[in-house]
Amino acid sequence: MKQVFVGLVVICSLLFVICGCSDDFILQEEQESESSDTNQREPGSNRPDSSYDEESDDPDSEDIDQEEEDDFEPPVFADFNLFSKKEIRFNFTGAVKNVSCTFTPHQEIERIQEGKTVRIFLKENLELQTEFIIELNAKDNWENSLSVEIPLFVNDWIPKIEINELRAVYSGSTSRVEYIEFKVKSAGDLEGLRLYIMWDAKKPYFDLPAVDVKLGEYITLHMRTLESVCVNELGEDLSESAGTDSCPTARDLWIPGSATKWLHKTDIVYLQDANGVILDAVILNETPAEKWSRGHFAEIVKDLYNKGAWKSEDGQLPGPFDAVDTSTIKSSATKSISRYEGRENTHSAKDWYITDSNKASPGLPNK
Repeated sequence: MKQVFVGLVVICSLLFVICGCSDDFILQEEQESESSDTNQREPGSNRPDSSYDEESDDPDSEDIDQEEEDDFEPPVFADFNLFSKKEIRFNFTGAVKNVSCTFTPHQEIERIQEGKTVRIFLKENLELQTEFIIELNAKDNWENSLSVEIPLFVNDWIPKIEINELRAVYSGSTSRVEYIEFKVKSAGDLEGLRLYIMWDAKKPYFDLPAVDVKLGEYITLHMRTLESVCVNELGEDLSESAGTDSCPTARDLWIPGSATKWLHKTDIVYLQDANGVILDAVILNETPAEKWSRGHFAEIVKDLYNKGAWKSEDGQLPGPFDAVDTSTIKSSATKSISRYEGRENTHSAKDWYITDSNKASPGLPNK
């Protein structure tokens, strides 16, 4: 009996080993089958989504996230500008959030607008002749911290301004009058600025009104007033004026009277501040010749040259041929003398061009 029992134990052990090996083989075969199946599927087919289209070429979302992370560059501080007496703008290469800002000495902040350009609005005008340290802290969309510290000193509120566009032709039938358009290159106050128009040496200038202007603002000085709806826009509302060539996004100013012609196609125009510094100038000439057609021009041109306000294209003392040639305008009131916006101001005729007909654009970017 003992021998029979031992025999049964051996047989059972052998059967158990055989069954176990068979199960292992079946499991391994199933795994290999799944692995082979998976290798033959399109990317993403292992998702439990019955609506998946096996012919789709869309990359896996994890691959997209990985590519985005690989391409991601955290935003960095680019520059800042004083937009107005109460607003400073900080420019970044990407959007930022959770912005805080402090001024030393203290300047009270009214509100902060976040984004790629961070706008800091102050409750009061920045104090002049004060050395500020501005510290700005922010985070990007990935919670990375950014810190910017800049010095700021505002010496005065004399704005940097360029003469940007002129129309020297009058058309009473269409209510189009001569104008001079300016573009503000830094925030400030127009008070104390004087515009010289030198065709008539006896009445050479106009004083601009005391108005706060912002960076990038266009100002159009219309040289006559023909309509009762022509309003001097001296405040924040730039849509008050409804006269011909008024612009609802630019500041319109009007010279009283309708009869006098102030601006000509042969003329010298320049803008000067209260300290006698010439901010910008342009010289026009409809009939270029060896000598100036207006006898008093030569002395004015020499003075402008000595002050760095106008020169020939090669940097020498300018003559009549170094003015902006306006001969192609003729009698057209829809052409203008326009600056190449976005280019460096070389204070010479190469900064300027005559537009085609119907391309005058008072209060708007030049066409």
